[in-house]
Amino acid sequence: MPVQVEFEVLQRETSSWWYTTRKKLLRHAVLHALRDKREARILDFGCRAELRLSDPVAFRTLNAHCSLPMLAFQQIRGLPDLVCTAAEGLAFCSNSFDVVLAGDILQTLPDDVAALREWRRVLKDGATLCLTVPAYPSLWGEKDEVRGHHRRYTATELRRKLNNAGFEVTRASYLVAVGFLPSIVERAAKTVFTKNIRRDELAKAPTWADAGMVFLLDCERALIRYINLPFGTRVVCWARKPPVIAERVTVPAWERQWGHEPLPQGST
Repeated sequence: MPVQVEFEVLQRETSSWWYTTRKKLLRHAVLHALRDKREARILDFGCRAELRLSDPVAFRTLNAHCSLPMLAFQQIRGLPDLVCTAAEGLAFCSNSFDVVLAGDILQTLPDDVAALREWRRVLKDGATLCLTVPAYPSLWGEKDEVRGHHRRYTATELRRKLNNAGFEVTRASYLVAVGFLPSIVERAAKTVFTKNIRRDELAKAPTWADAGMVFLLDCERALIRYINLPFGTRVVCWARKPPVIAERVTVPAWERQWGHEPLPQGST
């Protein structure tokens, strides 16, 4: 995608209903994870939460991405502390962050498990990871291809990959349930009637439609505080890095007896 076109797409996405909802979701995740802390470091990989020093939730935030056009776009918009680094090999020390945010970035990475392991490495023991990804491989379409996606996820698959990377999954729920049925209908209609027609990615929804979706998704965000939604076009997941626990090893009595130094020759 040409840089100018990419900038136009990013500019339109910043005012979309999902961009607004995702930003609220990630900021709430930070508030929940750091409610008892006075000082903390946050890694926002993907620059989706747009945390600034003037925000009450921003303790010390690094906004990282592997795309230079994205970082240039965020710099133009005034987002501070921008870092260019690959997700599969982060340029940060181990055990250095209290929260890692990854909003709609995991599906764009060639090796998602390697990225999850890196996020686990830079998290402190007991710290939190919050991420969002597009749901259901059956909803794969032209938008995924244009945006450079490699895959879509189910909640079960995302849990499995997080567990394989060493995380403990605390919550996993679907989101955007109101858009699930329309997405299925749209995908089926496109498969049957318009296989070769590509949708204009620069088309923007009306302002009233964005406002309506933001209101509906605010209701869903309030609902998932109590229950996990069974379906939706996005998966949101909270996971934690397990703290290191020193295990107490009990040595059997016979091992303790024979583990001593041998008696000198001739002693009784």
